[in-house]
Amino acid sequence: MERFRRWRAREAEKLRGMTLPKKLGYIAAYYKGWFLGLLVAALFLGYAADVVIQGRKQTVLLGFFTNDQRDYFPAGQLQKDVADCLGLEQNQRIVLDDDLYVDLHGEATEYTAASSGKIIAYISTASLDFVITTGEVCRHFTQDVPLRDLSQLLPPDLWQQVAPYAVAVPDPTGTGEAVPGVLELSQSRFLRGSGLPQDSYYLFVPYNAPHGDALVQFIRYCFADGPAPSPEGG
Repeated sequence: MERFRRWRAREAEKLRGMTLPKKLGYIAAYYKGWFLGLLVAALFLGYAADVVIQGRKQTVLLGFFTNDQRDYFPAGQLQKDVADCLGLEQNQRIVLDDDLYVDLHGEATEYTAASSGKIIAYISTASLDFVITTGEVCRHFTQDVPLRDLSQLLPPDLWQQVAPYAVAVPDPTGTGEAVPGVLELSQSRFLRGSGLPQDSYYLFVPYNAPHGDALVQFIRYCFADGPAPSPEGG
């Protein structure tokens, strides 16, 4: 403490005789390391606090978007829009991830492996509600993943609205029945008027999607009239 007092007295004496611009220059030159350290510490503490807070919230909807290089499905803005539609409470949250990419032609192999592994892991733990991806990637996954029957999940009015865009996929569990677990999205609010050809993006729902009520509301949002969500800050 005595050393700190002496140091503080010396620094105060130096600063006392300086003009304001010189004081600012002196502080910037000699204390930038301290400021940087404090900034890093503050950012770390803020991140840690956010992780703790978010970890205590109940996830009511979890969805992944892959291969969205043009940001048709901006996860950040979507989380806000859908949260408003669902009227979430403070202890609830929506988790949407648009950072996944799957290439089935041997490119970006590490990224593809990580993204595919994440999708399969979340399906295996009955955590994932939906995936929105390209037609090619959708067909790849739905060869092996049993799907939820949307005609049974959705209320009659919503099923009637989206039935023209439903795609029946053979059930890979071996029942021999086709399951309408996929929706083609060219007429969704995301792609309507985008100029993309039909069959560019699909939504599929794993058989064990855990949050049926919120999923219904999300699909209703997808096909409701209204503008496409813009990327945050865009």
